[in-house]
Amino acid sequence: MKKKVSALLVLFLIVFISCKSSKSAAKASESPKLANSLLWKISGKDITKPSYLYGTIHLTCDYTYTDKLRKAFDETERLVLEIDMSDPKLQANMMKLIFMEKGKTIKGMMNEDDYKTLSDFFKEQVGVDLKMFNTMKPFAITATLTSKMAVCENGTAYETEFMKIAKEQNETIIGLETIEDQMKVFDKIPYDEQLKSLVEMANSGMDESRESFDKMTKYYNAEDLEGLLNVMTEQGLEADFQESLVDQRNRNWIPLIEKIATEAPAFIGIGALHLPGEQGVINLLRKQGYTVEPVY
Repeated sequence: MKKKVSALLVLFLIVFISCKSSKSAAKASESPKLANSLLWKISGKDITKPSYLYGTIHLTCDYTYTDKLRKAFDETERLVLEIDMSDPKLQANMMKLIFMEKGKTIKGMMNEDDYKTLSDFFKEQVGVDLKMFNTMKPFAITATLTSKMAVCENGTAYETEFMKIAKEQNETIIGLETIEDQMKVFDKIPYDEQLKSLVEMANSGMDESRESFDKMTKYYNAEDLEGLLNVMTEQGLEADFQESLVDQRNRNWIPLIEKIATEAPAFIGIGALHLPGEQGVINLLRKQGYTVEPVY
């Protein structure tokens, strides 16, 4: 159970605004090992000017706008993210989706002891009463706790920084999916399983999740996608969740990425763990006949 706790939290860090089960780890071994790079150039087939693919992390203390990132942005005309976070309707749409169906509450789905454990832990970590989240879906609690994993004053998301650059350069921002798509995917994890994981984290404290975060940050800063993949294999989401949360989304994105890259050069920023593995975006694009090569 403890591994699932970290897996659900890290899910928000690298997949949502990935986690690998033992089944997916076996799949990953069938694809060639990737070089250490977060930035990859996409060319070939009907692409006239290369596009770039970058593996992001959604919370970091170490954001750096490197020379190779700057060059990739200068050579592209559009920014592509998992969702278009510049959409003025995004916040309103998310608020419509964040609440459970009428009659369901967090407190009502938990026994008294577990609720008190989670409530005390949440207040300690976030400084807010859990009652404020009582009618919200459990992922709202997970997302809020995730923001506390990085121990730094100036944490940011690569997506946030990329959007600033795109706006400065008057580039169009495109989303590969909508917030509705993301919420539907996460809703596939039963509420009771999400709550059990949160209670286990409350019992064990935040230290374990922070250890996982620190370990992942180490591999991320080294641009080691294979290392990230191995760390997440150890965390162990169930295979069916892996399929819906990561693999199926990757497959859904491929025709969109093909269309976008064929129309005009684009900078594509998605969670780093969407890149490696047999069902990763790099391998899927290569299977479609594109050349995808690391940029150092």
